[in-house]
Amino acid sequence: MALALFILSIALCSPSPAQNFELSNNHVIVTFGPKGLKSIADRSSNTVAHFKSDEFSFSVDQDEIDSSSLVPEVVRSAGQITYIYKSHGYTFDVFYEIGAAWHFVTKQIRIAAAPRSNYLVHRVEPLRTTMQHRVVSAFTPGTYLPQFGARQEHGSDEHPTHEFGTFLRFSQTQGLMLLIQNPFLTAKRTRETVSLYYAPEMQWQSTWSPFLSDIACIGTYKLSGNRIPAQMILEWQVPPGAFPDDGADRAEIEAFTDCVRQFLIHPPPKPISVEIGWTLNDYQIDVATEEGRAEYKRVLDTTADLGIEALLYAPANYQLAQIDHDADDWNWEHVLWLGLGQQIREGKWNPEKSPLPASVTEMLDYAKAKHVGLLAYVYPSLPFSQDSGWLVTDSRKSAKKSYATLASRDFQDFLIRELQTFKRRTGVAGYSFDYAFLNLPGSSCYSQWWGWRRVLEALRQSEPEMVIDGRQTYQMFGPWSWLAGSYPHPTGNDEQPESFTPYPDLHFDRVSADRARFVNYWYRNYQFAPAEVIPGYITHQTERGINLPSDAGSSAQAERERLVYTNYRARDWDYLGYRYSELASIATAGWNNVMDMIPARDLAEFEQFSKDDKEWIRRWLEWAAANKEYLRRTRTILGQPAINKVDGTSAILGDRGFLFLFNPNYNQLTADFRLDETIGLNEANNFLLREIYPHEGKLVGKPGSGVWNYGDQIHLPLDGTSATVFELAPAGTALKQPIVFGSNGTDSRAQQLVRATLDDKALDVEHVTGAFGTQEEIGVLLPNDVRVDKATLNGKAMGFAQKGRYVTLQVQFAGERFAHSEQVKLETAENRSLSGSFVVPGRMLQQLAARKKKWPIPWTREDYDTTWLVPERLLLFVQIAEPKDTMEPLMTLDGQPLQLTKAYSSVRVHQASFVGFYADLTNIQAEVKHEIRLKLPPLTPGQFQGVFFDNVETEDTQELAP
Repeated sequence: MALALFILSIALCSPSPAQNFELSNNHVIVTFGPKGLKSIADRSSNTVAHFKSDEFSFSVDQDEIDSSSLVPEVVRSAGQITYIYKSHGYTFDVFYEIGAAWHFVTKQIRIAAAPRSNYLVHRVEPLRTTMQHRVVSAFTPGTYLPQFGARQEHGSDEHPTHEFGTFLRFSQTQGLMLLIQNPFLTAKRTRETVSLYYAPEMQWQSTWSPFLSDIACIGTYKLSGNRIPAQMILEWQVPPGAFPDDGADRAEIEAFTDCVRQFLIHPPPKPISVEIGWTLNDYQIDVATEEGRAEYKRVLDTTADLGIEALLYAPANYQLAQIDHDADDWNWEHVLWLGLGQQIREGKWNPEKSPLPASVTEMLDYAKAKHVGLLAYVYPSLPFSQDSGWLVTDSRKSAKKSYATLASRDFQDFLIRELQTFKRRTGVAGYSFDYAFLNLPGSSCYSQWWGWRRVLEALRQSEPEMVIDGRQTYQMFGPWSWLAGSYPHPTGNDEQPESFTPYPDLHFDRVSADRARFVNYWYRNYQFAPAEVIPGYITHQTERGINLPSDAGSSAQAERERLVYTNYRARDWDYLGYRYSELASIATAGWNNVMDMIPARDLAEFEQFSKDDKEWIRRWLEWAAANKEYLRRTRTILGQPAINKVDGTSAILGDRGFLFLFNPNYNQLTADFRLDETIGLNEANNFLLREIYPHEGKLVGKPGSGVWNYGDQIHLPLDGTSATVFELAPAGTALKQPIVFGSNGTDSRAQQLVRATLDDKALDVEHVTGAFGTQEEIGVLLPNDVRVDKATLNGKAMGFAQKGRYVTLQVQFAGERFAHSEQVKLETAENRSLSGSFVVPGRMLQQLAARKKKWPIPWTREDYDTTWLVPERLLLFVQIAEPKDTMEPLMTLDGQPLQLTKAYSSVRVHQASFVGFYADLTNIQAEVKHEIRLKLPPLTPGQFQGVFFDNVETEDTQELAP
């Protein structure tokens, strides 16, 4: 009946059959009148939109063409309807198409004939439509850039912002998506009339091909009623009590994202993995020397050991290029094109004919033997000397002002040829593109963007399996820029510590993971990127700079930095942070596993990097590949990553899938969500919730029954600075053995699996594990309805409760609780200070001693300045949101002053990279009560987070309290 009414609603508002045309697939029905669209209907959502008019306009040279005054000829062909308009000597073909999997129709305009062979396209208006429905509200998305902070959130000359289209909302239940595939739109609406236009200001020659407008996409959808804020809370500001719902509806995000997905060019058949050499500061390695090549081979060895398929290769090779000959104002040209960049720019090395240097072929051969493909690092905007006609001067620069403009067709062709030839010659797996500037003087930003898009699409079409790593300024121009690339810039900007606001955390892998989740939330929800192109980011970028003494006469607070080109910070592995980081990357970007700092350059880290740690990393990369179809459906849940809240993603296919939950805060918080369509679950069923990490195999039961139902609300406590992964699967019906809920699975010492047996009416549960000092409810679901009359757990008789087939036992585990990110409870004392006490169990000091043996690095004095190194230390962290290194908190321990050290994600002093204050309590006496007192500077409400221990992990036991 619903479908019949739906079809009738189309018919009632359609023109007569003589004037009517139709395109349809399994998803949409689109009808057309004598001048374009009349209606579009979505079969699955039973939504339909009706159009009163559908027009376009062009401004070319001095000519203004508007379809409203013209009468077209209509041509119907397979899968396409074309309207042919003629005016001012031009012929415009306006053609509409739908693909087999599309939930939308496209409209594109071609200048099939023009009165001149060379003309300037000023303005294109592909969509001007009036709706038959009343438009209740609209939302206009664009290239909003919160990752650059408050000063550039809404754009600048350097980071221009634009619009993508608009979403029209006709009622509480229905909307219409109107998009055009570029980021330079202006969207205007007057009541029910909407116009989308852009200004290419681009010269065109008919000999190249007919000029084509960018594609317009039109589709209808059913509103979910669930909207996100129009803007994100910036990193890492204390959020308001409630988040507004003035942004895109979830259905609009899904419709836009699906639209982008349909135009991806040769997307990979499975997730990719890439190691980024510069995050180890590989530019400091000179592969012209035997020692340098040996060091870089260690990088390749570790990359191969982790199962990573490609490596962005950017070491120095001072036999081939010198820093003082670099033409870029970043001074990196000497590492480009496998070290041949300067010679290629100068025309001294021809990719087709010139011999490959021995130092280059040796590294290519070694990488090939390790089954690792190298990515060449390339700067498109360098002033290539082959043709001065494509060079422009940017007077805004103080030095090195010359650039090649991507608006030049000749330069585009040259770049395509050089890149294709270089790849065939060297066998590289692809490219990393950086220093691609699209706002140079002399031409429009659009024409430069269009030219760069053409280069990328030509590369992808010629080499479908090529890895294309996109960097500056690729990430700033929205999803239509990313159709040919593998992914845009990981973390949304430069990865070095100084480039973003750090989460207040002592471990830089966690800081970087929190940043990556923040940015990937933006990529997914504000830039509409499909999972296939969202960039991963695992571990961190190592610091490159050192502080210099202040100039004479300058402020003592002035910061001066020098980039270090020699061996510096080769040792930087975050031993306790990498797991959180890898899980955060897979949770938000499992199709593009971008690995960063790895133990390779430092010989001690390389040698001590254990088989177990390598296997853990490799296993999760393999997990991502095995579960690619789930990860393709990744969606964010619980809102954006922020201070004082948890965040997460779901990856659901049908009635099963995975949940990734993160608590970036040091204090314990809860994750609350519902088992329904809000996490992507569309099939009603009964479910089991099984933990995969950290307690593999642990079943989390619904109170009173164990098994969860569709629609249930789940309330999960999450330890501080934790990552937790769950599998959600149908429970089934028949049980052969009792199922145990609530046990932490496998005891870390005994390696014994929890199990329950039922002998007559006696229930025996063995090997139940839990954290020391915690009270847990253990549930047992019986295979049949048997009334239990006694129960034992870990050999101890226990009281229990039974409801049907479900038995619950309240368990208190032995010892004192001391968990991961253990918090010191504080109370207000005199003089506005805070006081509290703690006892460090002896097992925690034993844990630290055992870690020292497991990771026996010969630490230097400088290593102790890095909070994520020397993980055998017991650190006490004073966590403050939006901390300043000018603050002066005071702390005493057992009545004596305790030194608080300033921590920076940059390691060196850099105010914007300050994360907070910490004390080293490694030599604390165990099993003794200690008192602390803390006096803080004036803070705003919610800014002080608490005092927490770091570098300790929760330990489990099977021993029960007496």
